Amino acid sequence: MNHGNAFNGWNGVFTAPVTGLYRFGHAAIGTSNPAGHFVSDVLKNGYPERRFFGNSEPNSGFNSADGSWEMILFKGDKVQMMHTHGTIPFQFMDRTDIVHFYGKLQTKKSTYQ
Repeated sequence: MNHGNAFNGWNGVFTAPVTGLYRFGHAAIGTSNPAGHFVSDVLKNGYPERRFFGNSEPNSGFNSADGSWEMILFKGDKVQMMHTHGTIPFQFMDRTDIVHFYGKLQTKKSTYQ
């Protein structure tokens, strides 16, 4: 679901429709061999805000990561997940992997300090 069309499924960018406290989460699984690791960042307006790590065991054939977080966003702020480095060529937008990225407005606010 994409209520309000705030998420662009083509480029993986969520744009905050209103100022408020948002809750985000992701779960991803991809194929990999041999064993390795990957690092993915949550970007807010193009700058790293959070970091997630994943790895795979030898001969397991897959890697995975998941997590959730809250962020204060102002109307128009952009959030996305991006693979930044690691030995596994894991891509959050790779159509062959299974990826869930979700966001929900927790509290709408007109101002934040």
